[in-house]
Amino acid sequence: MSGRQGNKLPNNLPQLQNLIKRDPQSYVEEFLQQYRHYQSNVQIFRLQPDKPNKELADLVMFLAQVGHCYPQQLSALAQELSELLTSYHTVLEPELRMTFCKALILLRNKDLIDPTGLLELFFELLRCHDKLLRKTLYTHIVSDIKNINAKHKNNKVNTTLQNYMYTMLRDSNPIAAKISLDVMVELYRRNIWNDAKTVNVITTACFSKVAKILVGGLKFFLGKDEDENNDSDSESENEGPSARDVMVRYNTGKKSSKNKKKMEKAMKVLKKHKKKKKAEVFNFSAIHLIHDPQDFSEKLLKQLENSKERFEVKIMMMELISRLVGIHELFLFNFYPFIQRFIQPHQREVTKILLCAAQASHQLVPPEVIEPMIMTIANNFVTDRNSGEVMTVGINAIKEVAARCPLAITEDLLQDLAQYKTHKDKNVMMTEADLQKPRQRLK
Repeated sequence: MSGRQGNKLPNNLPQLQNLIKRDPQSYVEEFLQQYRHYQSNVQIFRLQPDKPNKELADLVMFLAQVGHCYPQQLSALAQELSELLTSYHTVLEPELRMTFCKALILLRNKDLIDPTGLLELFFELLRCHDKLLRKTLYTHIVSDIKNINAKHKNNKVNTTLQNYMYTMLRDSNPIAAKISLDVMVELYRRNIWNDAKTVNVITTACFSKVAKILVGGLKFFLGKDEDENNDSDSESENEGPSARDVMVRYNTGKKSSKNKKKMEKAMKVLKKHKKKKKAEVFNFSAIHLIHDPQDFSEKLLKQLENSKERFEVKIMMMELISRLVGIHELFLFNFYPFIQRFIQPHQREVTKILLCAAQASHQLVPPEVIEPMIMTIANNFVTDRNSGEVMTVGINAIKEVAARCPLAITEDLLQDLAQYKTHKDKNVMMTEADLQKPRQRLK
């Protein structure tokens, strides 16, 4: 007994925690003493919830660490911490609030808490003006849902959380709504929540009045991600020479057996490097999982027509609408006159707009609907007053539209464009030759 007093266990929580984990039964009295100490500190905390309380923070982490050793005695701990966070999270001192959350995460990792209630509480806490807390909660939410579905899909938990997500996306707090969207997108990318329900909940983000949420929803369906693009850019900058560079380097130098061996060795290294690199994956399956693409595209177009967002956001909306129309072969006849207004050589991002025009063209659209758009491209781009580059862009755009809807290009326009086969600009001449192919395939 004198040895135990010499250790000063009641005042040395790390030492007591270590001993309890080794032999829980021998230290029940010391544990109960700390638990009573914790309960008295909670009563004091309730009187002044906005004050820092390091003693309470230390006791909470101690109890969370040994929670698995005394599950019966600590059966109410998780519920009590959850109630304290629910009641006082807006006034809690940030460090103490983080400690409560970390304690709950620790108990969850030991499988001492039901995941549904805890995850719903954490989504509520995303409203807090605490960036570090939000980041911690986001990481836990994603990893916990991943672990829940590791061996097999837990449909009961998934359905409950997805329904809750739907309400969170409409939350009045834009930060909480945006992080909820980020969680769903991340889970979809990891093939954890890759079902139709998740995709159709994310469609609601495309009609948000908050710009960040709107852009997040559009990027999801377009497969765009700024962080991924930045990563790929940095990787491409760090890449070594290509196979072609190696060939040119050694073929232009002195031809000898030594140089030949060097070239072969360099080519082998490049092949190995190529194998190690992961192939890019373009996943458009989300667009195929939308329940009613026709209604979705009509609502998007209506929003686009009345939108006061930045031009870059409008372009993204155009891209998504055109992709929906092209993939599902939808009828959205108002989209073509709308897009015509932007088909000008001086228009910002005009190549993206022309790509949208091509994507939205398909064989089921009546030719008379697309014909005015083709004429606009021809009149604004394919004229002698423009440079060869502009004319080439215009002819290429007409070629892409005509390939998808060949009957939309008239004989008169074909004859007019045929005159450019002897144009002084080589690119214009070659592009014009390719333009005749869609019509020839029909004959």
